[in-house]
Amino acid sequence: MNWLVFLLDLALIGLLVTGIFYAVRLTRQLAGMRASRTEMERFVLDFSTTVVRAENGVKNLKATARSSGDDLEKLIENAHNLRDELHFLVESADQMANRLSDTARETRSVKPPEKKAGASIKPETMRKRTSNLSSGQKKPIETPVLSSFSTTSAAEKDLMRALKKIG
Repeated sequence: MNWLVFLLDLALIGLLVTGIFYAVRLTRQLAGMRASRTEMERFVLDFSTTVVRAENGVKNLKATARSSGDDLEKLIENAHNLRDELHFLVESADQMANRLSDTARETRSVKPPEKKAGASIKPETMRKRTSNLSSGQKKPIETPVLSSFSTTSAAEKDLMRALKKIG
């Protein structure tokens, strides 16, 4: 029976040594976990401050984009207004050009008065004309075509006032 007790004691000693070995190993792992826990807490704090800074940056970026969008919208609106005004000016100029060309066609179709066969310009009037030209005096040219366009319509006056306000 001595042998049996001795074998049981040996088995018990082996189990105790194994238990102590695992207890020491578990203690070391727990110490490593505690050290990792403090590092993890520090990492989480750093991460949360980084997230807060990123959120603030996104808010600032959204505000900047919103204000830039408003400015861009105003510029686009001004561009549309200018485009409409230019379109109106082009149409008005086109109408005026058409009227001018129609008037020019009408004046071309009217024949100039024929000179009499024996009529000539008097030398005195010729001298006056050449002396006026040589002295630098310019006689205003009267054109019936242009004098008909000197009166402006109410729409043209309104347009000119609007352009003066803008420019």
